[in-house]
Amino acid sequence: MLKKVILTVFIAFIVFVLAFGYAFSNLKSESVYYAQHTPHSKQAEPVLMEVALNLDWIYAPDVKGIKYDYDGYRNIYNYNYAKKEAPSFCFWASGEYEYFDGNSLNYIFDRKFKLVEVWNSDTLKRVSKNVDLPAVKKDIYRTVQPVIDAQSEPLINLQWLYDWVNKDRFN
Repeated sequence: MLKKVILTVFIAFIVFVLAFGYAFSNLKSESVYYAQHTPHSKQAEPVLMEVALNLDWIYAPDVKGIKYDYDGYRNIYNYNYAKKEAPSFCFWASGEYEYFDGNSLNYIFDRKFKLVEVWNSDTLKRVSKNVDLPAVKKDIYRTVQPVIDAQSEPLINLQWLYDWVNKDRFN
């Protein structure tokens, strides 16, 4: 009798661990798909946030002109635009996001994707002029769009769980 109880508890534990592991993996690897369908505030950009945050989990397509850097920061470079350097979008370990426009400006965003500051990498000084934030976000999307387009619909849709876990992050 005691052996049956212990075996049942052990099997239930294994099933729980496997289900939890699958759910965790699904939420990470399909995060861009879920972010496209999650409610969020006007300021937040869940798709951009998830692309950079989970770059090592999501499908990173082999697209001409797109390079990935997983060393330290999670960085996406897009060499398809004629600029001084390749525009890039990355996530820092501190929880901030950075967009380099390919010319000389670095846009730094906080955890909720609020613009914190703009730096000129040529002069190494903070830029104090007004920033056209919708245009900057459009440029960021243009930089990472091939990665966003390559994401597929999940086999088991856990949108409800993703929304519940991230409700405070995007609002």
